[in-house]
Amino acid sequence: MKSKFLFLLLAVSACLLSCQPTEKKLTIGFVQITDDPALNLAKEGVFKALADSGFKDGEKIKIIDNNAHGDLSMITTIIQSLLTQNIDMIITNSTPCMAAAAQLVKDRPVVFTVAFSPQQVGIKGELKNVFGMYDSIKASEFADLLFECIPELKRIGIPYNNAEKNAEYSVKILSEEFTRRGIDIEKAPVNSVNDLMLAAQSLLNKDIDVFVASADNTVYLGLPVLVKLATENKIPIFVTDPSQIKKGAALGLGVNYETWGYLSGLKAVEILKGRTPAKQIEVIPKYQLAINLKSSAEMGLTIPESVIARSDWTIQ
Repeated sequence: MKSKFLFLLLAVSACLLSCQPTEKKLTIGFVQITDDPALNLAKEGVFKALADSGFKDGEKIKIIDNNAHGDLSMITTIIQSLLTQNIDMIITNSTPCMAAAAQLVKDRPVVFTVAFSPQQVGIKGELKNVFGMYDSIKASEFADLLFECIPELKRIGIPYNNAEKNAEYSVKILSEEFTRRGIDIEKAPVNSVNDLMLAAQSLLNKDIDVFVASADNTVYLGLPVLVKLATENKIPIFVTDPSQIKKGAALGLGVNYETWGYLSGLKAVEILKGRTPAKQIEVIPKYQLAINLKSSAEMGLTIPESVIARSDWTIQ
């Protein structure tokens, strides 16, 4: 398998060095789980990394852009369709898309962004053809942030889609951390955005102190629903994706998605140039703290000055 993959890299390199404008462009299949502003930022980051390195869509490469629109079952169908189109590389955006590609694609490169690593979500094997940047999820730092903002914290409510490997893994890691600190965790499963209001209401009935939304495409897509209920009931929302404060979450601690996409895109560039990236899969290096002061106030949360002082960006 390794020799086949090395042959593919050499073939890609040879094509780039010798192809004339009239010859076939390298084709990249891009797969995204849903149309969401945060994921779109990562997508922009990937495409910018490609373009900055001379691989602009329509010139040296052709990108076939696909979106599953939140339907997990469609991801496999999309990837299988791309394989029949003889694409040269697949780039995935989100953990479910990465997981599907890692399991289905063995004979060409897969580059992922906005995902946990294959190992984190239980995908076994060497996966010599899979590359990307992953989130280590800083559960301890996230818990510290909640305690700093809510010293009397006793109970956390987490709505999540347990059909998403990323959400399931994230909830597991956070639950372990908070349980270790003596905090009660209340969970409410959702299958779609339509379930979010009922799930959130069930959590409110359990006297929670805060909502946590973590690495969950379904919950993030329906976040405005959660924000409405949280505001009405004076329960703040903390998220592991900083960009979600734009939708009304109070605080976010996590990775900048545009940067994440750009760094993953650079791995794709290395492969397109015929080189194997020095590090196949690596952790995203930097986290950001983002605060929505207006939402925090509306949700009854007073943020300590110590937290505001170290915020990377703030919405007034």
